[in-house]
Amino acid sequence: MEEQAASHAMSPPFDNASPGDCYLRSTDGTRFKVLRHVLVNASPYFADLFKEMPSSTSAELPTFQIDEDARTLHAVLAFLYPVHAPDLLEAPIFLKLVELEEKYGIPEANFYLPLTTVVWGHHLRRTSVVEGAIDLFALTWRFGGRKACQFISRHTHSVDLNDRNVVEKLARCSRSIEPYMALMDLRRQREQALDDIIQALEPKKHLCPSHSSTDQMFFAFISIMKMAARNALLPAFPECRDAFAFLGLQGSDETRTVTWCSYCYAGADRARLAKQLQEAISRYPQVISILPEDVWPAPKW
Repeated sequence: MEEQAASHAMSPPFDNASPGDCYLRSTDGTRFKVLRHVLVNASPYFADLFKEMPSSTSAELPTFQIDEDARTLHAVLAFLYPVHAPDLLEAPIFLKLVELEEKYGIPEANFYLPLTTVVWGHHLRRTSVVEGAIDLFALTWRFGGRKACQFISRHTHSVDLNDRNVVEKLARCSRSIEPYMALMDLRRQREQALDDIIQALEPKKHLCPSHSSTDQMFFAFISIMKMAARNALLPAFPECRDAFAFLGLQGSDETRTVTWCSYCYAGADRARLAKQLQEAISRYPQVISILPEDVWPAPKW
C-alpha cells in the first residue's frame, strides 16, 4: 500500500482506518479512503467517475486519480460527505471550492454554513485584512446575507471598481449586477462625505493668509487634503489618535504629505481637532446601504 503524503494530515472519515471501498488520490499523492455510494449520491462528477471500476487482481482497493491538491480535495469531500466542514476551511480554500461548485455538483445549500463561518472568523479578527474580499462580498450577496454583506463591504474600499475584471467577477460570483451597484453607491456616499472629514480640521481657520487668500490656492490645499483623507480611510476600521498623523498631513517624524508652511495650523489645538476628526470618521460611510434580500438568520454581531 502506498504511503500517505506527509504534507497533508489525514483524518476520519478519509483515513486508512475508516470504512471505504476505494481511494481518491490527489495531485500531490495523498490518498483519501471513501465510500463510493456516498459520493455517487452526492455528486454527478463522482457518479460518472465510478461507472466503471478499474480492473484489479489484488486485494488492494482501487484508486482514482483526482486533479486537485490534497487540501482542496479534502474540502471537496467534506462538502459532499455528511460531515462537518474541515478546520482547514478558510477564505482562500472556500473561494476555490466555489469555483469547483459546478464541476463536482456541490449543492448550493452546502455553502451557507461554511460561508457564515468564514465571515464570522473575519468579524472576530476585526482589523485583519480579508483575502478575496470582493469574492466574499459577491457570495454573501448571492446567498442573501445582509449583515455579512455589510461587514465584508468594509473590506472592499481599496478595490478598483473601474477594473473590468472586478466587475465581471462580482457579476459572476453573485449572479447579479446589483452588488456592483451597491458598492458604487457606497463609493459615491464616501466621496460626498469627505467634506465633513476636511471640515473637522477647520482649514479655513488654520491655513495662513498666504495659503488661503485666494480660492485657487485654498482649494488646491483642500484637494490635497481630500486625497490624503481617501487613503487614510481605506482600512475597514480606521482609527485616529492624532488628526495630522492620521491623514498623513504631518507624522511623528515631521514628514508631511500636505506641505503647508510653519504658519499654517500654528497654535491649533490638535487634541480638539483630533476629537472632531474622530467624530467625523464615526459618521463616515463604511458599509453598503443597498442590500440583498435577507435569507440568512440574523447573527448577533
